[in-house]
Amino acid sequence: MGVFKAIFSGMGTTFRKPRLLIILYAVNLVFAGLVALPFLFIVQGELGHSLYGLNVQPVDLNWIGEAVLKYQAALPGLAAGLVAAGVVYTVLHIFLNGGIVGRLLDKEGPASLAGFVADCGRYFGRYVRLFLVSLVFLVLTLGVFMSLVSALFKPLSKAAITEWLPLILSNLHLLIALLLLSVVHMTVDYARIAVAVDGERKVLKALRHALTFLKTRFFRAWAVYLLIVVLTVAGTIVFYVLFGRLGAPSVAQVAAGLACMQIYIVFRIWVRTLFVAAQAEFYKAHPY
Repeated sequence: MGVFKAIFSGMGTTFRKPRLLIILYAVNLVFAGLVALPFLFIVQGELGHSLYGLNVQPVDLNWIGEAVLKYQAALPGLAAGLVAAGVVYTVLHIFLNGGIVGRLLDKEGPASLAGFVADCGRYFGRYVRLFLVSLVFLVLTLGVFMSLVSALFKPLSKAAITEWLPLILSNLHLLIALLLLSVVHMTVDYARIAVAVDGERKVLKALRHALTFLKTRFFRAWAVYLLIVVLTVAGTIVFYVLFGRLGAPSVAQVAAGLACMQIYIVFRIWVRTLFVAAQAEFYKAHPY
């Protein structure tokens, strides 16, 4: 199976499972609402019954600065809440990955809530262990390897006689970091898929399956991953262009902005499922 065929086959799989998007969107909506609730209370208390609230911009630095000063005693609690929300989101993300992989790989089975939750529970323990292993990969790549790259670039930057070379090296450093991050993320994706497709209960063996699979077809697999990244970036650019054209705030513009944001959220959720579906199609089409 070629790169584009894997992506289009993955798209077909996601389109046949629209209920999966509904489940993920509902979970995302509930979680975001719970996290945003304390901040909504602050905004409502400050602006809900004021004339200023009719004219405040979405990112009004003056109002944000005044709110920070007024509620500075509550900032540690809000910060701790955000950290706790981040931890819960990470656990939830790992939990949901099991349902996404399980339902997308089961082409004949429906994307029912019961089946989704069952898959979440079935793979949760293995995916937690795989997440911990992936942290080691991240430390080795972004920590050790990128430190070596920085050490290599530093003398070149110091010896530069213009600002162009440091700027180019800085951008190249960022590009290398992003590409390495994509490789780590892709490898972990295939390990997750190996857990489900191969029925592997030991995550290190699943990771070995993924590395063995990628050894002879790395660049094609990477092309699948990077093309979906390009699709994500293109969709994000379209969203911000449309969002920026909404103009001054009014009832119609606010409603259009909210609708646009929800469409973008659904798009990002769909992309998340597409990564799994396309890579699973590529994995199953190339036995190793």
